[in-house]
Amino acid sequence: MYLILKNIRFFLFFLPLYVIYPQQNSSNDSLLDKIRDIEIALDAPVESEENLFMNTVSFQSFYDVLLPMGEWIQITKEDIDEEMSDGEGEGYSSLNYGDEEFLFIWKPSVENNWRPYVNGKWEYTDRGWLWISSDKWGNQTFNYGRWWNSPKYGWVWLPGYTWAPAWVRWKVSNDGNYVGWVALSPKAKWRSEEGITEKNYNYKNKEGDWVFVDNNTFTGDIAANNVLNNESSNKLIQNSKTITDIKTDDDIIVNNGPDVNTLENKTGKKFNRKKLRFGSGHNNTMIGGNEVVIGRESFEKKDNNSSLVKPNKYRKSERVKKMIKKRQGKKKPPRIKTGRP
Repeated sequence: MYLILKNIRFFLFFLPLYVIYPQQNSSNDSLLDKIRDIEIALDAPVESEENLFMNTVSFQSFYDVLLPMGEWIQITKEDIDEEMSDGEGEGYSSLNYGDEEFLFIWKPSVENNWRPYVNGKWEYTDRGWLWISSDKWGNQTFNYGRWWNSPKYGWVWLPGYTWAPAWVRWKVSNDGNYVGWVALSPKAKWRSEEGITEKNYNYKNKEGDWVFVDNNTFTGDIAANNVLNNESSNKLIQNSKTITDIKTDDDIIVNNGPDVNTLENKTGKKFNRKKLRFGSGHNNTMIGGNEVVIGRESFEKKDNNSSLVKPNKYRKSERVKKMIKKRQGKKKPPRIKTGRP
């Protein structure tokens, strides 16, 4: 009887849904087909600390889902430190990385001028500003892990296992008419007691990494064709206030950013502070009048005896190739002298 009542309540909630992101199902699918396999999950406890450089969980789900839509690259932890050496923030070179030296990063199949957190929309929720991506792979890469603009590969993503509404920092123009944001890099380390703030994260992104829109655009669908060009964005970067504020509030992670009251006054639009709930796996994000349901991953912890999980297909960085070649050379048996001249 409990399960029957639970399913009835669940159906009544989803009946008035009017938006579904991303568009992974055909338009002919019925609402029942879209929600049939959704199972509302209880809130998982907040991770007290997340180290993106330690292989403590299996990312096999990420490897499998993202492979058809991009490319996995095997790199070393030193590669990442070197690529972001000119940026401020917490580095990882002094930490105990563990025995495994290699990591896998993902590069999406996108246009050259693509940037993270552009194709989708912002929703105001009880966990702050939630990014709802229109990309098929958005639920995995914008709520977990970190991005950076690699000089070698372009924008790439390093997997993580802690969920947040969006791993971004913000800027608001001094006149209050424009909002900007940029993806957090791997130098943004999550600790629940500290969060990620201006005090512990000062990484300097390139000017072209930032995305800016006017307030009215911010309230609707966002795409590459309605964000400001680089020249306009660069001017705003110098005339805006930075907001870096991802914290734990009542045992949930909240992404604070632009003040919602100011946006309402500027645009005349009222934001309904929606309740955020979680569904299992890779289900579509569903937006109702008062609630948002988004898929959430479950990760399998790895023990000391677990072998490194790998994507089925990937390429190696030059440093990885050299390291592997060097190791293989050491394993070769020594040549035996025969006494012949």
